[in-house]
Amino acid sequence: MDKDFKMRIIFDMRRRLKKYQKVAWVLKHVELEKEIRRFASTLSIPQSCVSNATLLAKQLAGRGFSPQALAAAALYMACRIMKTPRPIKDFVDFVDDVEKMKRILRELSALTKNMSQIENYIAVIVSRINVPVAAAASAVELIKRNRKALQGRNPWAAAAAALWLSGVDISLLKQFASPSSIKNIARILK
Repeated sequence: MDKDFKMRIIFDMRRRLKKYQKVAWVLKHVELEKEIRRFASTLSIPQSCVSNATLLAKQLAGRGFSPQALAAAALYMACRIMKTPRPIKDFVDFVDDVEKMKRILRELSALTKNMSQIENYIAVIVSRINVPVAAAASAVELIKRNRKALQGRNPWAAAAAALWLSGVDISLLKQFASPSSIKNIARILK
């Protein structure tokens, strides 16, 4: 440790800054999540869209966007992904600067363009049967790990099998794929 001219210990400012940066980062995420929940309750948006909007917004949280614009754009994009689209006019009413929201939407569309098809099927199933966020996230992670093994398989059955392995009841998934196809694909997934 360094000492000053009176032989007192000088604390490393970098450690203090790192601590406060972590606190500021957490506060940004909390504020962003509050904005998303406020918009969603006003517009009566389903919980699955809210959880996806939170995940999308966290990817762009550190880029200096206002929380209102980022929350509105993330909710709009999450509703589009989950096949429950809302008119953009509903979201623009909450935002002061529409140009910032459009710029955020362009960046979010570039992020979501890289989503694979099976992940979209998982998103549709999650939105229709209200699956917990943790189960949906683990299903997407399972699909990412076994991408090569699922080539040429029925995407509905693959998405349902991943959700079943994540803890979702198979009776809820029967409407998307037959239980036998779910169990057959579940043997492939690890």
